[in-house]
Amino acid sequence: MGRALNLRQDTFLYCLTILHNFDNGMPIRSIGISLSNTSIQEEEQMSLFEDIDQRERAYALAKTIDEIRLRYGKNSVLRASSYLEHSTARYRNGLIGGHKA
Repeated sequence: MGRALNLRQDTFLYCLTILHNFDNGMPIRSIGISLSNTSIQEEEQMSLFEDIDQRERAYALAKTIDEIRLRYGKNSVLRASSYLEHSTARYRNGLIGGHKA
């Protein structure tokens, strides 16, 4: 990745890049992603090519969303697509180890 990432959208864009690099046009049944060597953010190397204010706002928003989820539960803040009929996010958030809680 070249540098540490702590925002979901950065990780998502990196995963999309990997997908497009290895996509051969065949149907994809599932994709698994795992992260390792994670750590608590203490300092971040800023880039000269990014808007620092926008990055700080994005980090503050992510932190606020995390605090809301900790206080009110995983289903308190979801993407709009999670409310579509075929979405499984709300159902899966109620599972513990893949089983009904």
